[in-house]
Amino acid sequence: MKTDKYALLSRVSLLQGLSGSVLNRISKFASFHNFRRGERIFSEDSSGECLYVLVSGRVKIYTSAGSRTKTFALLDPGDFFGEMALLGEPTRSASARALLDTELLVLERKDFHKFLKADPGLSLTVLKTLCSRLRRADMEIEMLSFQNVIGRTAITLTELEAKYGRQVAGGILIDAGITQQELADLIGTAREMVTRVLTRFRKMRAISLERATGKIVILDKEKLKNCIYQ
Repeated sequence: MKTDKYALLSRVSLLQGLSGSVLNRISKFASFHNFRRGERIFSEDSSGECLYVLVSGRVKIYTSAGSRTKTFALLDPGDFFGEMALLGEPTRSASARALLDTELLVLERKDFHKFLKADPGLSLTVLKTLCSRLRRADMEIEMLSFQNVIGRTAITLTELEAKYGRQVAGGILIDAGITQQELADLIGTAREMVTRVLTRFRKMRAISLERATGKIVILDKEKLKNCIYQ
């Protein structure tokens, strides 16, 4: 059963503050699209024509160079992406892929521009969103520049714990539903290196791994934090 467009749009931070009548008009231009797990939504350098709002599932935003991949973000229901298309950026700066079966609400640039022109407050909100994501990109650059793999892994695990952590016996389970390869792509290193670092953290008793699923359980967050800037 599809989510009501108006109800979904009213919860998106990009559109908060707009009147009900404006949201209702925007919802009439929006359409639903479905993607299967593993399916690519768009590719880096492809033409950017749409803004996407995540209804259900999970999406990763990433870039690739040869056999290497760097994941910039994991997005969950209520998140949006592709906003650069709203400002006339001709091509995508990254790729997007569904990590789970995913439903998206899609707004085409030509339609959304009508509302940008009519509502200066919405234009300002778009700029604030871009600034926030640029700050996140700066943090990624800083982490890649000044942190070794151990530090980057510790930072990534603490961020995943904050977003996807669930209390279980003995610790906090990171219930993100990602593989070690996807974790490596988030960290910006090879999967084999991540396996070594996780083994190190296990020996420190900072983490444990669930036998059945391989999911990571944080046992001691302070030990992880002590690995930053080593």
